Amino acid sequence: MIQPPRMTSLAAACVALVVLSSAAYAEVSGGARSSVEEGKTITLIHLNDLHANLVPHDDMVRIASDEGGAVATRVESRGGIARIATLVDRIRRDNPASLLLNVGDTYHGGVEALYTRGNAIVPAVNALGVDVGVPGNWDFAYGAITTRMRYQEEPALPARLLEWLFFPGSVERPNFPNLAANLRQTMPPFSRGDLLLPATLVLETGGVRVGFIGLTSDIVTRMASPFAWGFEFLEGEDAYRELIDEAAAELREQGVDTVVVMSELGLHRDLRLANLIQPGVDVFFSAHTHELTREAMRSASGALVVEAGNDGNLGRMDLVFRDGRLVDHRWSVLDVDASVPEDPEVAALVREARAPFLAEDIDMAYPAPWVEMPLDRPIDHVIGHSEFALHRRGVLHNPFNNLLAEVIRRAAGTPVSMTPGFRFDAIVSPGGGITVEQAYRYLPIAPSLAIGEIRGADLRDILEVELTRVFSPDAFEHSGGWLGGFGGLDVEVDLARPDGERVLSVRLSGASAPLHDDEIVRVASCVRPFDDEGVMCSNPNFRDIERLENPATGRDWTPLEMFVDAFESGRANESRPVSSIRDRGEVPAWPRARFMQPLHSHNDESAPLAHVGH
Repeated sequence: MIQPPRMTSLAAACVALVVLSSAAYAEVSGGARSSVEEGKTITLIHLNDLHANLVPHDDMVRIASDEGGAVATRVESRGGIARIATLVDRIRRDNPASLLLNVGDTYHGGVEALYTRGNAIVPAVNALGVDVGVPGNWDFAYGAITTRMRYQEEPALPARLLEWLFFPGSVERPNFPNLAANLRQTMPPFSRGDLLLPATLVLETGGVRVGFIGLTSDIVTRMASPFAWGFEFLEGEDAYRELIDEAAAELREQGVDTVVVMSELGLHRDLRLANLIQPGVDVFFSAHTHELTREAMRSASGALVVEAGNDGNLGRMDLVFRDGRLVDHRWSVLDVDASVPEDPEVAALVREARAPFLAEDIDMAYPAPWVEMPLDRPIDHVIGHSEFALHRRGVLHNPFNNLLAEVIRRAAGTPVSMTPGFRFDAIVSPGGGITVEQAYRYLPIAPSLAIGEIRGADLRDILEVELTRVFSPDAFEHSGGWLGGFGGLDVEVDLARPDGERVLSVRLSGASAPLHDDEIVRVASCVRPFDDEGVMCSNPNFRDIERLENPATGRDWTPLEMFVDAFESGRANESRPVSSIRDRGEVPAWPRARFMQPLHSHNDESAPLAHVGH
């Protein structure tokens, strides 16, 4: 295999951008010459992070003023898979040479998905006519057996037997190919060392051969061990750079006209990799971080990097070819808002999927043998009203995480509480009603709550690690991209400081002195089946952990059940969602900042980032 020349400096990279365009790269690397028609335009449609959103929902949208650059937000009806179907159909009619890409979390994120292991979402997604996809980290959340049953063409017999023994019903499958070049199997008899899914795929549309490289999320092992049993995910910046360079070169050898990467690593890692790889990739279609790029970013390698937010938007990338070369692109983001009518056929599938969850006599068991959390009310049932806005649109802190942390702390009777952080969200305006469905939008998971003890120094270390995973300038230190909630603490941080040095002080709420290193603190937080000893909410060094019992059921208390109980009893509005973390560095946050998670260039030898649209 002939590898492209390695860039050694910014100057060399810039020269390569001019010399090694998409078609010229094929000639240098020994690949076949393109046979693409002159003046041909193809369209790649980018859908990312659906998160099982079947119906339209309130979303918080960033708006910017042309005068003075002022920014604000407003709440709009966004999303809905039947609306998405309408937009996809419009694009296909506008340009039949189109391919639909589904990148990232698809079958997890709401109540219909949770109680069917994602099955309720599959028919409507299949009706979109997706051409190629990549699983997201939450698509592994039903466990490794379900993952194999959903995505593998021929799951091994042990997987089929385990699925039959432990889970009711079968697993519905996507009707389109999915890719994951960075995921191998490690457990016999599941073909040890083999890829779970193909690494690449070549599709042709309008006479243009498109080579796809798929990258799934690599944070699954840090989420919960059952999600990743028998799986090994590629790790490390160098390993990803080499993988992409090799896969792109192989696709060019096959004579493709363009190479694109579909990545669930997130916008920040994708931009970093795009700056490091050899020329040969034309576009990174990102997912996982839910960031919205209204304008495409160009990297040092020449690759464009885009992300279309989540299910409230749809991305459209037009690639223009002339004389067998990719010569131009047009990137636009379409709003999936109330002006878009629903596709009637997909809307019918959505109604069919949701009907069992709207029945008055609903009685569903949680589809995992080690969890008891029945669903016994229709999902449109109102559990209460919030006196304040609830959402998760702040990375450092947000009203929902702050409220949940305070609800847990008060119910557990501990001085401190910790909640996990997610991108799952619902938008509740002050005075708005909260339904069962919205509660599951915040917490489509079923960990148990527990109380444990931890040293002050270890609690401070947890805060430092959490801040590094969100705010590090090294994108490959990132994890979920969202900070959890902390109740009962007064924390001062400086987000502009280096990794491991951001926490300035930690006090118990109302205390006059900082927390001592050896001071023992009782903390209410979450635990999950199969966690290592001493782990709470993925954080180590706890001791004497005792699970909390729900007095109404006698079962382990889950964060979701506690949240619902707090609103039904009226106690939630007594727990004001006050942030316990203050940033003395005053790093701009969304919506004032264009991205929710800060985007760093990592001081690499890359060209300056292109400005990013609103």
